[in-house]
Amino acid sequence: MKIISWNVNGINPTYENGYLNQLIEEETPDIICIQEVKTAEIPELEGYDLYGFPSSETSNHYGTAVYTKIEPISHKFGLGDKEFDSEGRVIRLEFENFNLYNVYVPSGAKDKEKLKRKYRFYDEFTEYFKKSNKPAIICGDFNRIAGEIDAKRPELMKNKSGFMPEEQEWFKEILTKYVDAFRKFNQDGDNFTWWSNRKGFREENKGLRLDYFLVSKTFENKLTDSYILKDQLGSDHAPIVLELNSCPVCGNANNKDDEYCYICGIKLIESDEEETISEDKLEIPKDKIILLDLNYTLIANSKEIKNYPLDKKIKSQQYETDLIDLIKDNYVILITASPYNRSYKILRDIKEKTGFEPNESYWNFGRQPPVLKKYWMENEVIPMHGDNPDKYLAIESNPTTRRMYDKLGIEARPKSDFI
Repeated sequence: MKIISWNVNGINPTYENGYLNQLIEEETPDIICIQEVKTAEIPELEGYDLYGFPSSETSNHYGTAVYTKIEPISHKFGLGDKEFDSEGRVIRLEFENFNLYNVYVPSGAKDKEKLKRKYRFYDEFTEYFKKSNKPAIICGDFNRIAGEIDAKRPELMKNKSGFMPEEQEWFKEILTKYVDAFRKFNQDGDNFTWWSNRKGFREENKGLRLDYFLVSKTFENKLTDSYILKDQLGSDHAPIVLELNSCPVCGNANNKDDEYCYICGIKLIESDEEETISEDKLEIPKDKIILLDLNYTLIANSKEIKNYPLDKKIKSQQYETDLIDLIKDNYVILITASPYNRSYKILRDIKEKTGFEPNESYWNFGRQPPVLKKYWMENEVIPMHGDNPDKYLAIESNPTTRRMYDKLGIEARPKSDFI
């Protein structure tokens, strides 16, 4: 999974001039966290769900947004403080294994009152994310540097907002339980995310590192890389990237380098085995009990499907609809690696898009798809419907799962054999 954080300093010009689409094409992120949107009209991006939190007081200032291909379990806008929430400074998205916080910290510059306000925001935001019931990933523009290494000329930052002793103490405390992801992978200086708009400052790399990913230490072993996209134009800030060993559909951590996500069942590691597509399509006998694998096309939950252009997405969904049309007169059992807590939504989506309802359905309980489906067959389906393997026909895209069915003596074929 790849998450990008970027202070765009006004999303509309960044979007209209093509810089945001350029970033997406080159980096293909799963989640993009945006700060300083500076508009109430945040543009949509194809293939992403938008969670926008613009400033309600002055829409041409502040504001945050998150674009995500991964459907969150829940989301929340704001800290619960009307003053800061009116500026749209914090968004939280909850995923299977972590909470993601997108934050835009006040600058604290100009006068002592602004600086006190910044300290108050730090205190309130810290209390907020410390209550997380899951490991936290915190990203955004923190409007401060972590140490002298994060400034081209650190002597100019002394006793100024962004490098005050109080800010250093706050950050030091945070790092007792969180890791600065960029520094985990990059120990060198001259790595900055912000440059003044004054002539030559960016070209001469006279910058500061103001943008961060802070990750709970309990989640640190899921990190695979973090880096700054220094050459990305479109803002006075550069995007910063975090890469995780996690599922790009549900966000679940891939703890054991498994081939499939045990929460949602999507394939995480590509195998060298190629599926042979039959030119001669087979008939489906009407007396067979169909063991169905929908492969996520209908519910548009797959990373690949969500990335498709619209015409290809429609074609793929039609492919599944055609398959269901072939088996609508059979007794159909849906055996899926989808999490049980999403079963209602998935069944609803199938009914809405095809008018079809499986006769029975069985759902994930925390195992890999082949193991999961074997369990349901041996403990639920076969005791209920009988152990004669000739009764069943499994329509299954996963070659490993097809081999599992073969061991049970049950015929298993990919849907390409039939349509």
